[in-house]
Amino acid sequence: MAPPPPLIDDVVAEILLHLPPDEPEHLFRAALVCKSWLRIICGPGFGRRYRAFHGAPPLLGLLMVLERDTHIRFTSTTSMPLFPYRCCDGWHTRVLDCRHGRILIQVFHGRILGLVWDPVTGERHELPKLDMDWYIYSAAVLCAADGCDHLDCHGGPFRVSSSLPAVTPMPRTW
Repeated sequence: MAPPPPLIDDVVAEILLHLPPDEPEHLFRAALVCKSWLRIICGPGFGRRYRAFHGAPPLLGLLMVLERDTHIRFTSTTSMPLFPYRCCDGWHTRVLDCRHGRILIQVFHGRILGLVWDPVTGERHELPKLDMDWYIYSAAVLCAADGCDHLDCHGGPFRVSSSLPAVTPMPRTW
């Protein structure tokens, strides 16, 4: 008996497009079925079509740093399993910002450093050290891609903007 004819990519893409957005693990599992489905789901236009069809993506979860805890916890709001990539286990961290799939973290691990982390891919970028020993109070990670509409800028170039308090350092003696 001959194998069934392969499905046309456009038909598969249309079927995958109708998977519900509130349970993103369905797309993840579909991508594991075969290489052609993975190629379709990870293709340049699928994410954009999926968002146009379903609207704003659902909240996948929350990042929490509990008081007196040393690492970031991800709490899922769907039945999707935890992200396979950990960021800073055992390090004291502070989440400063989160946009476009990236998380800006201030890490205290022997020294203070800034880190931009992608929890989906596990990719981490250590930021250059500032020429001052200040604690950063506020910062943002921003997309730096030219002409980006910010619907599909996950993984592209980024910039970090931070603000420091305008205070005079206190003397060490009382």
